[in-house]
Amino acid sequence: MSEQPPRWVDRDRLLGLTRELVRIPSVTGEEAQLAEFLAKRMEAVGLEVQVLGAERTRLNVVGRLRGSVGRPVLIYNGHMDTVPIGERSLWSQDPYGGDLVDGGLYGRGSQDMKAGLAAMIETVEALKRSGIQLRGDLLLEAVVDEERGGYLGTRWLVENGFRGDLAIVCEGGDLKLYTCHKGDYGVEISTIGKATHAATPEKGVNAVHKMIDVANALLAIPRRFHWEKRTHPLTGPPLISLSVIEGGIQRNMVPDHCRMVVDRRVVPRFESVEEARREFQAVLSELQAKDEQLKIETKEIIDVEPAEVAETEPIVTAMQTAAERALGYRLEIAGLKGFTDAHWMVNRHAIPTVSFGTRGGNIHGVDEYVEVDSIVSVAKVLTQLAADLLAA
Repeated sequence: MSEQPPRWVDRDRLLGLTRELVRIPSVTGEEAQLAEFLAKRMEAVGLEVQVLGAERTRLNVVGRLRGSVGRPVLIYNGHMDTVPIGERSLWSQDPYGGDLVDGGLYGRGSQDMKAGLAAMIETVEALKRSGIQLRGDLLLEAVVDEERGGYLGTRWLVENGFRGDLAIVCEGGDLKLYTCHKGDYGVEISTIGKATHAATPEKGVNAVHKMIDVANALLAIPRRFHWEKRTHPLTGPPLISLSVIEGGIQRNMVPDHCRMVVDRRVVPRFESVEEARREFQAVLSELQAKDEQLKIETKEIIDVEPAEVAETEPIVTAMQTAAERALGYRLEIAGLKGFTDAHWMVNRHAIPTVSFGTRGGNIHGVDEYVEVDSIVSVAKVLTQLAADLLAA
């Protein structure tokens, strides 16, 4: 295979598309306008487009570039939804402006992950202009709901027949090749007490005090269950964070309710969400057995499994070969401490999937940006990979 395909990546066209995507707000739950735009853009570049999903107002966009045989099928996956911008006055650039400053393109979703979506579409443009004839199919998936777990997005697609032989989730960051990511188990815990006057605490049950006991017990889990033995070489150890604690009404009242949100990061290879769940349940059950006044209610918020593919998988080898041809160097293999939608494909349907995306900063924060040069690099690698794997 020649090195010709990446040369057809058009920097100006790619940059212009990324800016257009950033200018369309698409906070999770509000992806409809961006979905409509992407469907039209995919049709314009010659893809067979389907717009579909579980909820009428939150639809995924799938574009297929057909080859002569239809096998293998290579999936490029990216999410349309973003987190909110937060306090707008804190931004130095317009969060929906797509402004260019010192080699960076600024705006909510620029790095996470509208640059990746733009690179996916530019891949099709470049392949068509190169004149390469494809044997296999290239499937572009622009999905909803990733920021809240991907249940209506990638999960819905794989469970409704949208599957391939190999897949790339086009985010991750830093132009690294991510072969694994951590899982995420989120739980909301409430302690139920009995309100009374703060001057007579013996007549009530202080829900905040009870929550302190719960918090201390949860924070002791790493030592109790020997988390140091579960450190993954690429993602690091398991993590637990008490993300939210709130309770009480005013100073002179014993509070009858306290709420806490716990975030538990689950490492691949060494553990599962179910194991994290069992640890929580064991600790909470022991506390309740020791304290008859402790009343607890729990609600699971998210349960994303970790995922990993072996470095010997053909998709990893193919990505390294494509990077060498397109960029002149091999990619650093790494593990994500967060998660992508890769787990839905890896764990549910054994589709070998890695993550690869642009370089940038301030993801989920003020002044999010993506480095312009890295968008071009991603598009070149994706174009070369598609040519290597799908050409007739």
